[in-house]
Amino acid sequence: MKRKQLIVTHASVFAVGIAAAMVVNSLREPAAGAADASGNSRSASSRASSTGNSFSDPSAATTRGSRASRSDARQISKRDARPLSDRTADIARIGDPLDRQRALLDLLATLGPDEFANFAEQYRNLDHYGDPRGEYDLILRSWAKADPLGALDYIAENGGNRQASGSVLATWAGNDPAAAERWALDHFDGDGPNPYMASVIRGVAAQDISKAAELALSMPRSRERGEAANAIAEALLMQGADAALAFPATITGDDSLRAGLVQMISDRLVSKDPDRIATWLAAMDNGDVQNRASRRVANALAREDVTKASAWVSTLKPEARAEAARGVIPVMSASDIAGTARWVSGLVGTPGYNNVVEEFVWSCDERAPEQSAAWIQGITDPNQQRRLYHRMLAGWAQKDAAAVREWVATNEVPEDVRRRFSR
Repeated sequence: MKRKQLIVTHASVFAVGIAAAMVVNSLREPAAGAADASGNSRSASSRASSTGNSFSDPSAATTRGSRASRSDARQISKRDARPLSDRTADIARIGDPLDRQRALLDLLATLGPDEFANFAEQYRNLDHYGDPRGEYDLILRSWAKADPLGALDYIAENGGNRQASGSVLATWAGNDPAAAERWALDHFDGDGPNPYMASVIRGVAAQDISKAAELALSMPRSRERGEAANAIAEALLMQGADAALAFPATITGDDSLRAGLVQMISDRLVSKDPDRIATWLAAMDNGDVQNRASRRVANALAREDVTKASAWVSTLKPEARAEAARGVIPVMSASDIAGTARWVSGLVGTPGYNNVVEEFVWSCDERAPEQSAAWIQGITDPNQQRRLYHRMLAGWAQKDAAAVREWVATNEVPEDVRRRFSR
């Protein structure tokens, strides 16, 4: 095999206000005496100062009038005796999205359980400003509080949209978890994951994380269980970082769910405190659990200190080191391809090493294509090696086909690779 001396090959180196200030100032009657007038003047001056001098600001009066009119509108909407269809159409015609949603919520608060079906149907069939899907979701969630079974029946009669039924189930589970869980179990009799359970878990997690985790543990590994784990992670983070970091250790007997939670929690927290998350992850006693989160954590550490990140990789269990190394390589090789090659060669024997080599190949394929191509020979899986040759050399050939033909002619590559790139 021929090489220029400057190329570090695999064989030769094996050794990343408005001051709320809606002060409702009432006009006072003129005072009877000079002393009172003076006192009132001081009082008004004090109020103006504490509210950003709203008396001298014309916009303050406008703001007060606007807020007052909105308050009046809310009261009117609750007393509005017009047909529901007229009121619905009026809301759909409101151009400002915040005002429209405010009016929608006010109207929803006045509906009885038997009025939601007609309202939902009318609202769906009207033309709207913007995207009405979020507003339809508000309707379903309000309906779920008043009559969840009616809402679910309506959804089933109108195509059975999974996202819509999920909104209803999550809201219902937040109010009555046992009833929502019972409905989800009663309405699924197929094989595989229960498609309703992730929504139930989302509603339960906001109230009872332990119960939500118990339900998730009963699910088979699936996309639905991943959605459930994500809901649990979000609920944990609402309790603060300490609670989130402590919870995965309570999951026993299911490393997959524990690993999923560890990954989701670390993904959300590592940008805020990479050192803390790195220490937390390295202290875990299970390499498979570490593995899911290690790449992103390593990359965050490398962006701060690549030397520290490369040393951190060695503190992990062997099962997690290759994935962690993949997080370090892009940052390290950006400034030192040869040094990265030496570091990668020191990881030989690590489980998943082929993926480490592939990461290095892609990290320098545009800046040092000959170097990159030479390293592909270090991949021991013939199928992975062949796929990588085809992809990497094809990209190089788009920029310099003659250089690829020359490289293939002077290096040992699979025969199908030679035929393709020798033409």
